[in-house]
Parts: sequence; C-alpha cells; structure tokens
Amino acid sequence: MKGRCKATNLCDYCAKLAAVENAEVLALDAMSNSAPLLWSVLTTSTATIDTSSFKQARREVRREILRHWPAAEQASLIEFTSGLGTNSGGQRRPHWNDAHKGIPVEDGPALENVMADVWCRYVDAGRRAQKVTAITDTGGLMRYLALHFQKESQQPPAGWHGHRFRTTRGYLAGPMAAARDEARLHLRLRRELWKAEQQGLTGEAAEYVAKRALYEAGENAWTLVRLVKLPTAFDDDHQPTAWMEVVHAC
Repeated sequence: MKGRCKATNLCDYCAKLAAVENAEVLALDAMSNSAPLLWSVLTTSTATIDTSSFKQARREVRREILRHWPAAEQASLIEFTSGLGTNSGGQRRPHWNDAHKGIPVEDGPALENVMADVWCRYVDAGRRAQKVTAITDTGGLMRYLALHFQKESQQPPAGWHGHRFRTTRGYLAGPMAAARDEARLHLRLRRELWKAEQQGLTGEAAEYVAKRALYEAGENAWTLVRLVKLPTAFDDDHQPTAWMEVVHAC
C-alpha cells in the first residue's frame, strides 16, 4: 500500500484529503462544542504568494477584535483567487476567511467596521471588499466548507509555503491533534457505512458492519516499506537478466 506524502502544498491528492479532514474538524466542533455565528472575508489588491507580508496586519486585526470582544475566537482559512476573473490580469491574490466565535451575531456590522478599519490601514485593500456575514445555517456552512476547502482553483499557487488552516487557541474544545484524530475516525466510519450500504445493508446492520470493519482495521499493524530491485541473473556481457524485489522498512 502506498503511503500519503502529506505535502499538502505540493500534492493535489493530499491537499484534498486534508481539506476534507479540516472541514470535518470544524463540523464536529460546531456540533459538539459551539458553532461560529459570524463569517468574515479579508481581501487585498496585492497579487503575491508571500503571505508573510500580511502577518502584521492580521495580528493588528486580531488585537483590535480582542479589545472589543475579549472572548473572541477564530478559525482561519487562507485561499487565493483563481486569476480567471475579468479584472484579475491573470494574477492570483490571497484572501482570508474567518469563522468567529464569542461575538454576538448582532455585532456583525461592528465587527466588519473594526476589521476593515485596521486591515485597510496596513494593506492595499478597499473597505467595501471586506465583509462580515451572519451564519444562519451551521450545517449549510459546514457543507459549503467541505466543498470550498477542496476547490483546486483556490488552492495556494505552486511555491507557496505555510498553513492554510489554523485556529486560535480557544476555538476548539481541545488540542488540534485530538480534533484531527476524532475527525479521521468519523470519516473512516462514514466510508465504511457507505461500503455497507453499497452491499444493501441499512440501519443497525450497516452500522454494525461499519464498526466491525473499523475494529478489524485497528487490529492491523501497518509498516511503510521501500521496494528495492536487485539483479539475480546475468548474461555473458554481465547485464542483468532477472530481478528480485527486496523489502526494506523505512
């Protein structure tokens, strides 16, 4: 079995798997912990893949948010425009999506003003392009995120380095590592349920088969290996004519 390289900024396959996992982390947190009430987008007119130049502006925005709403927490996703828009000139620009907790939904307009004031002070951006909207349907938002995370057209360009998704310390109920473990377990269970349903099972029978498959998978031990081909026979010119594969543990 081939392993995942986990280079989510280089590998499209691993980027998609990470996107699904990130969306599941947010969905489970919204259901079991608390749901975000507001969603914001910060944009810039600057076309660049060097998002480190926006760190100070992001810090200042965060500092001002906490000054007004000390209990505020954020989950952030960085994306890039596709570069296919009429006025894009073929260039891709970063933008930041944030889900907000700890801020009353009626404070959405105030949050938009605070974020736009600070952001536009540090960044080449227009106030009207900075938006805050209320999240009226948490389930709908999570379905949107599950698809949005996977949009190849908005993934970072080649050469970009950094974390696409992160949260402030108090956004999740526990450590991110634990949230990811739970998300992976839920995703595996959903895959096994789908397999069981494809076999014609429903209800408790499908759930039993799915959970049984997870248990059996947990009993297996997996090892990442490297296959090396070694010659075993040679012709008269000392050229190899037969090979054997040797397994080396990584």
